Amino acid sequence: MKFTAIFFVYSALLGAFVGSIAALFLLFVEWCIEMIWEVVPERLDWSFYPLIVGLVGGVIIGLLQKYVGQYPKTIHETLEEFQQTKAVAYKKQLWPNFVMGVIVLAFGASLGPEGALASIVGGLITWVGDRLKLTWQQKEQLIQLEIGAMLSAIFHAPLVGVSEALEESKTTYPKWQKILLYGLSTALGIIAFSTVNNFFDKESIFAITTPTVQWTWQAFLFIIPAIAIGYVAGLFFLKTEALSDRLAAKFQSKLLLGIIGGLFIGLFGMMSSYFLFSGEHALKHFSVEAVTMSLGALLWIGLGKMLLTNICFACGWRGGKIFPAIFASVAIGFAFANVFPYTPGLLIAIIVATCCTVILGQPIVTAALLLFLFPLQFAPFIIVVSIVTQRFRQHKAQSVHATTS
Repeated sequence: MKFTAIFFVYSALLGAFVGSIAALFLLFVEWCIEMIWEVVPERLDWSFYPLIVGLVGGVIIGLLQKYVGQYPKTIHETLEEFQQTKAVAYKKQLWPNFVMGVIVLAFGASLGPEGALASIVGGLITWVGDRLKLTWQQKEQLIQLEIGAMLSAIFHAPLVGVSEALEESKTTYPKWQKILLYGLSTALGIIAFSTVNNFFDKESIFAITTPTVQWTWQAFLFIIPAIAIGYVAGLFFLKTEALSDRLAAKFQSKLLLGIIGGLFIGLFGMMSSYFLFSGEHALKHFSVEAVTMSLGALLWIGLGKMLLTNICFACGWRGGKIFPAIFASVAIGFAFANVFPYTPGLLIAIIVATCCTVILGQPIVTAALLLFLFPLQFAPFIIVVSIVTQRFRQHKAQSVHATTS
């Protein structure tokens, strides 16, 4: 019991530390983005400026991939590394994760910060665990706890950490205790994250403006079609991911791959700024503008962003895919809702929940991410749709396996 009390204290303090680190990292990235994409082009006024930035970034990324390594690590790679080595390397690892994470995000890749932050957090927690003489099981718990706290903070989704505990099948501690640990570290992580942002007078991000909720009976007729659209969109993301990876594997030169990724970033960026970056900053503005956009434009933004996200990652521009996946599915949701404007916020929420569940494969985490993005009236629909979508995916996978066996 004594250790449990101490471990709770460690979790709380590290949660606050992780929240602060995440906020400072994102503030620095935003400053770099402002310098590259706002200050410099105001003086140059070149229509092809995005292409120049993409190609310059591609050269830098390609050289770093060639001579430094594949950084930043993803969340899955960080956790897998710990499972295999009982540690997340931090010696000579923190700086490449930080530097390459910043470069990828600052030069416009359609990727999120969660991968770089997870690798940084994992290394720092391992370092702390070594100093505190913790066992590898204790360090594993802390790493999972604080990555959950980090995700909750940057996504403004307090339940993400708890949902991670609910998704886990194996745990060192009783389930109720694990949920309590996640809740404590998450709460302090969000408080620290918000405090740092408020200190720098930074406005809230990862927000969406949906039309006023006016329930219509027609909306219930379009729930199944909305689920189908979201499901197909999720499959499109996974298929383009696999295709991008296969095509990139044919190239031996890391430098060439980096330049190809930068070329696509530049070309897409010249068409629309919505293709650039992870999308959390533009989501609120986009949701206001989307109601006036055409069906074709919205579909192109949604599907194009999915395609660019996977091309970026396959070409060595490494980062998280959760933010771009949410933004892209929101665009597709607005396309559907603009054609069938019956309680549009509900239809958008259903499409986003279905699409992201297909992509992530974690219904509880998906629901936790989206509950505070949409009006709370839609929460039951988001939860049910996420769970049903995952059950359908599992049933379909089992059927395919049984057929091929």
